[in-house]
Amino acid sequence: MYEDLSFPYGSGTYAIYLRKSRKDLDAEALGEGETLARHLSVLKALAQRMELNVVRVYAEVVSGESIDARPQMQELLRDVESGIYDGVLVVEVERLARGDTSDQGRVAKTFKFSDTLIITPSKTYDPNDEFDEEYFEFGLFMSRREYKTIRRRLTAGHAASCREGKYTGNVPPYGYARKKLPKEKGWTLEIIPEQARAVRLIFDWYQNGLNGLPVGYTMIAEELNHLSIKSPAGTFWNRNSIQNVLRNPVYAGYIKAGYRKEVKKLVDGKMNRSRPLNTDYTLYPGRHEAIISQETWDAVHNRMLKRTAPSARKTRPQQNPLSGMIYCSQCHRVMQRRPYQSGRTATLICTTPHCSTVSSDLPMVEQRILDALDGWLLSGTLPDPDQLPDHSGRIELLQHAVTGCQEELHEADLQLQKQYDLLEKGIYDEETFFERSAIMKKKKSELTSRLKNLQAELQHEISQDASAKNLLPTLQTIHDTYHTITDPAVQNSLLKEVIDHIEYTKSESGRWGRPDNFSLKIYPRVPPA
Repeated sequence: MYEDLSFPYGSGTYAIYLRKSRKDLDAEALGEGETLARHLSVLKALAQRMELNVVRVYAEVVSGESIDARPQMQELLRDVESGIYDGVLVVEVERLARGDTSDQGRVAKTFKFSDTLIITPSKTYDPNDEFDEEYFEFGLFMSRREYKTIRRRLTAGHAASCREGKYTGNVPPYGYARKKLPKEKGWTLEIIPEQARAVRLIFDWYQNGLNGLPVGYTMIAEELNHLSIKSPAGTFWNRNSIQNVLRNPVYAGYIKAGYRKEVKKLVDGKMNRSRPLNTDYTLYPGRHEAIISQETWDAVHNRMLKRTAPSARKTRPQQNPLSGMIYCSQCHRVMQRRPYQSGRTATLICTTPHCSTVSSDLPMVEQRILDALDGWLLSGTLPDPDQLPDHSGRIELLQHAVTGCQEELHEADLQLQKQYDLLEKGIYDEETFFERSAIMKKKKSELTSRLKNLQAELQHEISQDASAKNLLPTLQTIHDTYHTITDPAVQNSLLKEVIDHIEYTKSESGRWGRPDNFSLKIYPRVPPA
């Protein structure tokens, strides 16, 4: 909608950046109109008044806390870094960066070192002017303080709403619809009778069994699917959707707070955010009607606690040597290892409901894969090291291309600087300067993009060359040592060095046919010659 807009009102090369704030979202909810359209109108008039040539509009459709959560801002910064813009128009500097100090520093440095102006209706900031830089940084600092104040206020408001029994989520749980509370702020939940009946069935079957027999998540899901009762997503039920219903205290009349707290971790210099399940959450009496009784909730919750096994990722070593490698040929999902308490051999199964793929014993599938790898090694279907594709020539060509592109980029920088010198000496008038510099900035942008592509291609060729040279030695290592390794995780890692993925096909049950009547299509990391 916005990205194709341009406003050639004058000279130079300028861009417009649009982003909604949380305050704007609240105003829109009250019917004050579409924020981005209003801001675009203001900046369009500003560009016309200042006679600026606006070549692109960056419109952020999300209101992210950090630059990493704002794709249009990331693209704008890349373009500003390449020096293609003389300035960027924005309704206020706070729209550029309201996150932490690292985000604000990144924005300030990008505009400063690219010599790009920041133009607002109230003031034009030159990042290379000492006073403008100080004023700009102070504005961002005050914006950050205001942002933290708003966050604290929102957090306190959310906690107060939970204590008052109000529902604070945007999406209601299955069985309920959101309902605005009359004559006060906030929302509660209203029962949807048809869905509530399904919820009661789930709790009843899990507590008392089905047809006189105890049942688990999978059997409950199968029974609901058999009755043509749609899941919360409007499709088939599975064990996870059943588990989510049984774990949700909202059905017993509670409101939960702190169930998915945001956890921040710094990994390789980047802030990663996650919202893991939190077992230490707080329950408050809700103002909505419960679907199940407290007695039912307690009985179901106690049964779940007794049968809940610790997470394999946290406490148990990996048991599946084929983990993440085998894909069902019918639904294209990863197949999983299924152990049995009876002592029966573990099987490899497709967990997609109603998928027609038949399971097989995992050791049988594992041995079939090893036999295939031995076949590659012994039958000569893979080339010997001397016959492997030679990537060295291509790598050398790409290295020369990268060096040449870097030299061209350096030369373009020098030419652009020379144009600035000619303008300062009066040899160029402004019109000539803007015309020549726009051409040079466009050339710089094209060279930067070309350099990035060449570097990526070079890295790919180097990786392919290493994979090809290591393939045969790895196959030999698997042949010699695989059965002596007792750790499935090590076996899995070894197999993944030569196998990209495997497609599994089996349509006939072993009860009526041969147990080994399955086929595997193995995709190696380097295709056979």
